[in-house]
Amino acid sequence: MPRPSRIRAPRRSAFAPALLLIALLCPAVGSGPAAARARPAPALHAAAPRSRAAKPGARAKRKTLQFTIAPSLVAAPGVPVSTAPVGLSVEYPVMAAALGSGACPPPALAHELIALGSPALQLAGASQDLTAPAGVLATPPASWEAATLYPLPSNFWSALHCLLQSSRDPLTVGLDMRTGTLAWAQQMVGEARAAAVNGLSFSIGNEPDLYGLPNYASLDKPLPEEELAASKLYVQLAGELSPALGGAPLIGPELALPQRWRAQLPRVLKATHVQAVGVHMYPLTACSTPRAVTIGGLLSSSAADAPARLRWVVADAQAEGLPALISEANSASCGGVAGVSDSPAASVWAVRFVLSALKSGFREVRFHLSGNSYDPFLVQGSTVLQRPLQSALLALNRWLAVGSTVRSVHAGRGVLASAISQPGGAVVLILDNEGAKAQPLLLRATGALQVQALVPTRAGVHVVSAASSHGATRLSLAPNTVLAVSAAPPPVAPPPAAR
Repeated sequence: MPRPSRIRAPRRSAFAPALLLIALLCPAVGSGPAAARARPAPALHAAAPRSRAAKPGARAKRKTLQFTIAPSLVAAPGVPVSTAPVGLSVEYPVMAAALGSGACPPPALAHELIALGSPALQLAGASQDLTAPAGVLATPPASWEAATLYPLPSNFWSALHCLLQSSRDPLTVGLDMRTGTLAWAQQMVGEARAAAVNGLSFSIGNEPDLYGLPNYASLDKPLPEEELAASKLYVQLAGELSPALGGAPLIGPELALPQRWRAQLPRVLKATHVQAVGVHMYPLTACSTPRAVTIGGLLSSSAADAPARLRWVVADAQAEGLPALISEANSASCGGVAGVSDSPAASVWAVRFVLSALKSGFREVRFHLSGNSYDPFLVQGSTVLQRPLQSALLALNRWLAVGSTVRSVHAGRGVLASAISQPGGAVVLILDNEGAKAQPLLLRATGALQVQALVPTRAGVHVVSAASSHGATRLSLAPNTVLAVSAAPPPVAPPPAAR
């Protein structure tokens, strides 16, 4: 399972049997679907008409923030969006359950991925280092470790190919470093090549910084210079498995706590010849106690800005001429917490988190699905059940279309503003009220405005209706609400007719 970005519970020394692993990763759905259609937002509304002058001694009103949705808003240099900013990281048993036992998965799964923009799909997580190719495990198993491995179903890769033919998602396949062999890796690579239709890459090992090394001289104490020894062993084992890739792109090293290997990361990147740097980030953790995960904590600036604490990873990647991505993320490690991770507040957090990641230099954030409460959607039979987080992922990949640029815009205290210039000239302004009070807004545009909102109390992307007067629209932005305001570019005048 994923681990927290700052606080980690120790990894257990033994895993449950494969059937128990599947049960843990694929529980019954815990909440209803998020709203799929836009609807009026209850927490964000058109501002009431101005009242008369306040009486002496009355509390001063909050200053109105004014923005003009026009090309001048995106004149400053921005961060380019070179790939879909949101992807998915899925545990092997969860993907196998979603694919089903037939030749092709339910059409609803392909429709869901297409609706999300056909984002990158990575097979990874804790099950990566427990997964064996179909047909390689001996029966009966010869050891505890062999008995607790997860064998892929025989139809896994063919059903995945059927899915990808419709959805066209780029595929990243995680290979087992902890218990796997070169022969296993070769089989998985060959099957993955047959399944992929729109790009294929690999990762070797999941969170190797948590593997741990025994100190045989003193088993009750950590190994001296464990970071250096562990990173060297990772490089050695990755080198032994890398011939199976046949030159395919490699993402890594998939660290749970990148700061543990901070001194070694530049050397690891050089030695493993990765084509992209992938690390994991969870701002909260449910590993020790679910009580540590609250809606207030999820909506805090610390959870929103967590990617900024990994700017040094981006710098190390750029020094090697490599892109960096957060290849596994979600609200809280160890599956999240019901009532928080599956609440509408998670959609507000996700927008903040992805914008912070892009502005910190990461190209993409891949949200993890483990069959638990933080999954953006669940597949049950032939039906896909959407959770509130799904709304944010869908909106982000639309607002931040490939080819866009995004930059920060100065706003008032407690309000974060990001201006996006989309391909074709459209301008999107994202306003995020992190303060405790509603923020009055005055928005101007030469044409009609489209206003959408994500609120922490109701699932879905909401269309906000607000009347304008003389090209100006007044709104009140509620606390912990994200607002996206867009204006289509002015029509291009046709060339004069030839005489």
